Amino acid sequence: MKQQNSRIALFFALPASILLLFFLVLPVFFNILISAFDIGNNPEQWFDLFVAFDNYAAAVMQDGFINAIRNSIIYTIATTFCVTSIGLLAALCLREPFKGRSLVIMLIMLSWSIPSYVVGIFFGYIFQQDNSVVNFLLFDMLNLDFYSSIFGVQWNYNEVGQLIIPRWLDNEYSVLVVAIPAIWHYWPFAMLLFLAGLHSIQNDVYQAAIMDGAKKINKFLYITFPILRPVFLAVLVQNFIINVYNFNIVVMMFGNGTMIPSKGADMIIPYIFRTSFQYWNLGIGAGLSTMLMLFVGIFVLYYYKKRGI
Repeated sequence: MKQQNSRIALFFALPASILLLFFLVLPVFFNILISAFDIGNNPEQWFDLFVAFDNYAAAVMQDGFINAIRNSIIYTIATTFCVTSIGLLAALCLREPFKGRSLVIMLIMLSWSIPSYVVGIFFGYIFQQDNSVVNFLLFDMLNLDFYSSIFGVQWNYNEVGQLIIPRWLDNEYSVLVVAIPAIWHYWPFAMLLFLAGLHSIQNDVYQAAIMDGAKKINKFLYITFPILRPVFLAVLVQNFIINVYNFNIVVMMFGNGTMIPSKGADMIIPYIFRTSFQYWNLGIGAGLSTMLMLFVGIFVLYYYKKRGI
């Protein structure tokens, strides 16, 4: 009987195993294989030159690699922190039923349902280099340069005293501007996960805490947060992976995907894409993606080990 059940289980697992083989295992295998060869733009010379780990060394030594890593770290930390914090705060505010609550949640979830490349185009238009919507609102309507100067904020002016409009996508901290649409796009889903976790907490627990004289902050620290801890960690890991591999929003903000991101906003995934498919250094690009895959894999395995899964 057990043998028959095992055969049935294997039969139903076969389609998923085939899909994993073709769409996960084989691409990873060929990516690692490509990283060991010097593959250029001449198809006749592909796989002629075995270079072992030279592509990995060349990838690390390339111009812009350290900058892309730095920007990716800043972007990932800022976006993950903000998405998790805003999602948790929104879930706490929407936990208790009120009139129109379902409509509010539905409207909030609209930003998450929009495709990421559309979000990138939309915010790219808002922060475009010249006549951006942000500059119009801040400097033409709100006169930010005048009022902020009262508090000692210094803006750049040309020789005739005209304000030099800030170029939000072309400065040292452009990566923080690129993080704004990612935060706007992903925090509703984090809120949804936290709401599901909050609904699993019985009201009797809170009532008992109130009878014991617990304050709101104590209820959150000693009841809500410990129960939500698995959800909290899952949201952190999920957003970490999403933000590390973010491509659409970053690229579409810069000329609808046709321009190279500025030095202050370039990140590892667009960097790998350009190396592989614009500069046609497939071996180096495969080495970069393999290193990134190993880094993310080690992080996820460490998380699961700490969680005892």
